[in-house]
Amino acid sequence: MIALIDERIDNYSLLALKNMGAELFLMPPAPYLQKGVASHPDMLVFCGFGKLFCHERYYVDNKSLIDPILSLSGLELVLSKEEISEKYPHDVKFNAALVGNALICNKKTVSKLILDAANDNGYKILDVPQGYTKCSTAIISDNAIITADKPIYSACISSGIDALLATPTGVELSGYDCGFIGGATGNFADAVYFCGDISLHPDGKAINDFCEKHGKKVVCLSDKPLYDYGTIIFI
Repeated sequence: MIALIDERIDNYSLLALKNMGAELFLMPPAPYLQKGVASHPDMLVFCGFGKLFCHERYYVDNKSLIDPILSLSGLELVLSKEEISEKYPHDVKFNAALVGNALICNKKTVSKLILDAANDNGYKILDVPQGYTKCSTAIISDNAIITADKPIYSACISSGIDALLATPTGVELSGYDCGFIGGATGNFADAVYFCGDISLHPDGKAINDFCEKHGKKVVCLSDKPLYDYGTIIFI
């Protein structure tokens, strides 16, 4: 199991992931993103369709980190030369969620390379207004998500994807009023991993029950409130 994580993740969560035997890759910050999210994996890369997408600039700066990820995972590298900066919408090129055979994204803001790959592989595109799509979407299974974003919730329900609409509070992110539920989670095999303790979230019981409904166990990586580290990307 490979896990891409924010290099600033708390020590409790880091130790918990290490004890699980995960091969950890701590993502360094990108200087062109806002400080609070500059190390968030879901802002830096996108994994899907057998490929790892990232910006050419980030790859050049972090080749010694990314090449081992490619070697261990077998993913093919796809480099983007699209405009990227801390200013929205140029910060969310890789922020999209793969759920089963659907790609949830804002077609106007996501990388064209990701859109093309989804179309080439026959994936359904769920176009939503939210540019921070993956941040906003906790993937529970190939047919289930949790989000606090109403348009994402509606798009999923309309497409036959089960969804739980959570309150937008209860997730912390330094420098922001609150974080996103998707950015506080990671999904691998039979478990959903939370950066924090879901019992401290206003919808903790509903989240736990929803995960169990879809055959997933809940793993809380610390006893702190949920914190948005930009998705744990498991490969």
